[in-house]
Amino acid sequence: MEMVILAKKVKNIDGEYVDLEVIRYFMNNDVEYLIYSLNEIDESGYTKLYASKIIGSKACIITENDEWNLIKEIIKEIVRCNRDGSELNIIDLDESNLDDIILQDTRVFKLQGNLVNLLSENKKVVEPTIEEMLEEPVEEILEENYEELYKLELEKNKELEKQLNEYKSIIDKIKEIVE
Repeated sequence: MEMVILAKKVKNIDGEYVDLEVIRYFMNNDVEYLIYSLNEIDESGYTKLYASKIIGSKACIITENDEWNLIKEIIKEIVRCNRDGSELNIIDLDESNLDDIILQDTRVFKLQGNLVNLLSENKKVVEPTIEEMLEEPVEEILEENYEELYKLELEKNKELEKQLNEYKSIIDKIKEIVE
């Protein structure tokens, strides 16, 4: 597997930013999981990957063996479906939600480069519903932005008035010439 540009910066527990490649960010049974790479490839060509479950704003280690076995089965299923061209039955999440996540602890595993590629393909991010997008009532959003919007409109109006006065001046000059 060739080295890729690491596209995401996420804070670790020490407050330092870590460059990583999100391989998969998905939900299963109302729990969010993150699989990522730091682009570490061993001498045998295996890529070191990290798996965490997201709890609040932290990426935490998957401690329960049953849960880890389930995640391994999901990984196998994603690879199998992508290899065979089958439909994936997984809920991928928007990676921009990881901007405020803190990497705390992870489960480490290795995969061959071609399997990492298969694991990261065909991400189908589910768009949030209108209800989810409107977690805050519309009135609160409008109140928060009202003052800023008002100032912007005032600036636009001043610019339009300036343009209008310039046009009036041009019209007056044209009238003088015509008379």
